[in-house]
Amino acid sequence: MFIFGSSLFDLSRILTRLLITSVLSTVGILCGMVPEFSWHSSQLTFNSSAYTQDVTDDQVNKYAKAVLQMESYRQQAYREITQIMDKTPPEIVCNQRDSFRSLPTTAQRIAVNYCNTSKKIVESSGLSPSQFNAITLRVRSDDSLKRRIQNEIRRLQRANN
Repeated sequence: MFIFGSSLFDLSRILTRLLITSVLSTVGILCGMVPEFSWHSSQLTFNSSAYTQDVTDDQVNKYAKAVLQMESYRQQAYREITQIMDKTPPEIVCNQRDSFRSLPTTAQRIAVNYCNTSKKIVESSGLSPSQFNAITLRVRSDDSLKRRIQNEIRRLQRANN
């Protein structure tokens, strides 16, 4: 009988923890707080993320202009890094320093320079880096937004020619 009572206590404790976790998660999501956990760290942190449901036409225009401005710098950096490595470089993600580590020192400098230039372009576009990154992530799963941005890029290219 004691074992059964102990099992009920354990079950009650587990259900209480589940309820508390569910409530905190729901409140966090509704407030825009997204938990972030890294397998390489024993620390759980919360970041506030503002993901809008709709990207405005003005944001699409600013995003497209920034992408167009960055493209020539990206192509140049890619060519230079490819020449240094004498092969296709690995994927480089500006906000992930680990993606730079496999590059030779000279190539790392080129990548860092490209990332710094890109950040300045984004900031001068009128979008914050977090807004730009949120749109970039959203484009990967939102075909409608992707088409809007592609159409805006084409419109801007025609206007500049």
